[in-house]
Amino acid sequence: MDEETQKEVRDWLKRADEYVRAAEHEFNGEFYARSVSTSYYAMFYAATAALLSAGIERSKHSGVVSAFGQHFVKTGKVSSDLGRILNQTMEDREESDYSAIPLADHALAQQHRDDAQCFVAAVKDYFIGQGFEL
Repeated sequence: MDEETQKEVRDWLKRADEYVRAAEHEFNGEFYARSVSTSYYAMFYAATAALLSAGIERSKHSGVVSAFGQHFVKTGKVSSDLGRILNQTMEDREESDYSAIPLADHALAQQHRDDAQCFVAAVKDYFIGQGFEL
C-alpha cells in the first residue's frame, strides 16, 4: 500500500473513532435514533478503510457493506459477526434516519453503540495484525 493510501486509511479510521465517540455522546443525551445512525457511520468508515487498504472502492453504502462481507468476512480476515453487525446496523440506521417515528430506543441504541465500538476495534486489530501502523 502506498503512502497516500496509508494516510487515507488512517484518516478513515480517525473518522470512525470520532463517530464512535459521537454515538456515545448522542446515546448519553438520549438521542437514540441519532446514536443508531452515527454508530452505523462509525462502522461504515472503518469498513471503507479496510476496503481501501485492499484497493477496493465503492460509492454506495450497500456496495461497501457487500464488498466488506465478500473481501473480509467470507475470506476469514475478520469475524463473521462483523458482517452480521454491519448489515443489521445499516438496516436500523435506514429506519432511524427515514421513519417519521423511529423505533430506536435505549436498548437498540445501546446495542448499536456497543457494536460500533467492537466493529471499529476489530478492524483496527486487523490492521495491527497486518503490521499496519495506526
